[in-house]
Amino acid sequence: MKNFPQQLPHSSGVPMFLDVRRLLLAFQHTISNDDLMRFLKESDLFLEDNITEHAIPGERVNHTDQRFWVYSRRPIDEERYRKIEESAQKLGLEFISPVYSLAHEPGSSTAVAPGSRRNLLAPLPNVILIKPNEQTGPSETADFAAAAAVNGREPAIKEIPEKTRFLNGYHYYLINNSKDINAYEIKRQLLESHRPLVLDLQFESMPLLVPAAAIIEPQAGPVAGGAPAVAPNDPLFPQQWDMVRIQAGGPGTTGWDISTGVSTVVTCVLDEGCDLTHPDLQARYSTTGINLGTMMPDGSPTGNHGTACAGIVAATYANSIGVSGVAGNSSLMPVAFQNWTDVEVANGLNWATTNGARIISMSFGWDAWSHAIIDPAIQNAFNNNVVMCVATHNYNGSITYPATNPLVIAVGASDEIDNRKSPSSPDGEGWGSDFGPEISVVAPGVHIPTTDRQGADGYNSSSGTAGDYFLTFNGTSSATPHVAGMAALILSVYPTLTNVQIRNIIEKTAEKVGVVPYADVPGYPNGTWNQEMGYGRINVLRALDFADVMIKDAASDTGTEPFTGSDFWDFSDIVVRITDDNVFVPSDPAQSKNVERGQANYIYVRVTNNGPKEARNVTVGARIIPYVGLQF
Repeated sequence: MKNFPQQLPHSSGVPMFLDVRRLLLAFQHTISNDDLMRFLKESDLFLEDNITEHAIPGERVNHTDQRFWVYSRRPIDEERYRKIEESAQKLGLEFISPVYSLAHEPGSSTAVAPGSRRNLLAPLPNVILIKPNEQTGPSETADFAAAAAVNGREPAIKEIPEKTRFLNGYHYYLINNSKDINAYEIKRQLLESHRPLVLDLQFESMPLLVPAAAIIEPQAGPVAGGAPAVAPNDPLFPQQWDMVRIQAGGPGTTGWDISTGVSTVVTCVLDEGCDLTHPDLQARYSTTGINLGTMMPDGSPTGNHGTACAGIVAATYANSIGVSGVAGNSSLMPVAFQNWTDVEVANGLNWATTNGARIISMSFGWDAWSHAIIDPAIQNAFNNNVVMCVATHNYNGSITYPATNPLVIAVGASDEIDNRKSPSSPDGEGWGSDFGPEISVVAPGVHIPTTDRQGADGYNSSSGTAGDYFLTFNGTSSATPHVAGMAALILSVYPTLTNVQIRNIIEKTAEKVGVVPYADVPGYPNGTWNQEMGYGRINVLRALDFADVMIKDAASDTGTEPFTGSDFWDFSDIVVRITDDNVFVPSDPAQSKNVERGQANYIYVRVTNNGPKEARNVTVGARIIPYVGLQF
C-alpha cells in the first residue's frame, strides 16, 4: 500500500497511523451479498462485524449498500493489495481507502482503549476539500488540478457544486483517478506549490462505526410508567412513561394543554432519513428532504435510527394510532446521511438552515470529525437563529463532538428513577450517558416507545402494524429528540423568541432531580447545575408556562443568581418615598431613598417578567429592617 502514507495529520493535530490490516472498499453500484461474500473469501478478507470482544451495546459498523469495511488476519502487503484491487475491479470498484487509527481521542491526551474501533476512520482518497484564500481568483482555483500534479501525474478532479454550496467556503473536489494520484498526495503537493493561494485543505472522513447514540435492545413488552389519567387517543400512549415524566402529557395540567405544536415550526432530524410513508409521520413532513451522499431528494431512510428519533419529536398527536411525539402537530424535515462523513454533517446543517428548519435534532457524536469542516456550519445555523440539540453519547465518559460545541444544547439521558443513566441504573442495561462540563440538560433515555420503519427493515420485525413501532428505543439518541420537540413547542407558543432565549428557558425550567446535588457554578447562568445532569431533567409544562419574575438588586442585575453587584439601594427596583406620589426614579438618589423617622414612608417595588408567559398570582412583600449606623 505504497500510495498510502504510514502517518497522516488529523485536523485536530493528533497523528493518524495506517492500519495495515483494514480497508474500506467502495463500489460504483450496489452489489449482492453473495458476490461480496465470494470476493471476500477469494481475497482472504473478512467483513467488519458488529460483534467483537470490545464492542459496546448498540455499536454498529458503518457499512452502506456500496461501501464495506473489511479486515485481514495478516498485514496487507503491496502484492496482496494489488490482487485485492484487481479482483474488486470485476465488481465495479470505485476506490479503495486506507483505514487510519487516531493515536488518541482528539482533545484528549489519553490513549483509546485497546481493541476499540471508535478511533478508526477512512480519510477518503478520492475527495479533497480546498478553501482558497480570499485573494484567489476563479482562474487560479481552476488551475488547482495542474498545480497538484505529482511526478507527471495530474489528478482528474471535478468540483461538485451541490456540496461546495453548503461547505462554508470549502470547495468539494472529487478525484476520478484516485488510483493514480490520491487526496493525500494532492494535499502535500498543493501545500508545497500553491501555499499562498490555499487557506486550508481537508480530507472527507468516514467513521468505521456509525456515530449514532442509540442503544438497541430486544423488543420488550409494556414498560414502566402506567396509564395516565388523561391521555391522547393514541393506543401506545399508556406506555409512553417518558411523556408523562417530562409533563408533556398525562394527568393534571400538562404542556399539551398549552400546545401540541404548529405546522409552521420545522424540526430537522439530521440522521439516517425517515420512513416517509409511516402512518404516524407522513402528515408531519414539511419538505421532501435530502440524501447527503447524493445531495438529491428525498430523505428516505438509509437506516432505522432516524425514523425512531422522528417519532419522539413529532409522531402525530391524537390520531388514534401508535404514539404521540412531544410536538405532535409540528413539522419534520428528514435529512439522510449516506456515509456519516464530516462533509455530510456540515452539508446537512447548512441545507437544513437554508431550507427553513428552526430546530435541528442530532442524535450522534464522534470526536474524529474535522471541526474545521463542521464548526462553521454550526456557527451558520446559530447565526440564523436555529436551535441545535445534540446527544452527549453513551460511553459513560466524556461528551463527544459536536455536543462539545458551546453553541449547541448538549443532551444527556436520564433513567426511569430520574438519575443520569448509568450502568447501575435499575433498567439493567450496561451503558451510561456521557457527562461533563458541556452538558445542558437530560431527558428520558431508556425504554422509549416510538415509530419504527415499516415492514422487515425496522428494529421491530413483528408482523402487521405492531412492527411499525419500537417500544424500547434507548440511549442519548432517544433523549435528544425530546429536547428538540420541546424547543418546537416553545417556538409554537412564542414564535418571536431567539435560539438563545429558547435554550435559556429549557435550562431554567429543568427539574432538579437525581441524587447528585446541584450548585451555583460560575459560567452556568441559568440556575444550579451539576456535570451529570446539567441543569436537570426537562419539564415541558414549566417551559411553556414560564414567567421569570425578578426585582433588580441594582441597575446591572439581570436576574442571574447569585447577584454580586452593588448595594440593593443603588438605582435598583426598590424606591422609598416620604410621600405617596407615584414617583419612581431609581436613578435619582434624591427621589429613591428618602426614609424619615417618625412619619409614614412608602416603598415602591418594580417587578419585571423576563419570561414569555404572563405572570400570574404574583405577591410582593416588603419590610424595612433597622440597620444601625446607616439610613435603615
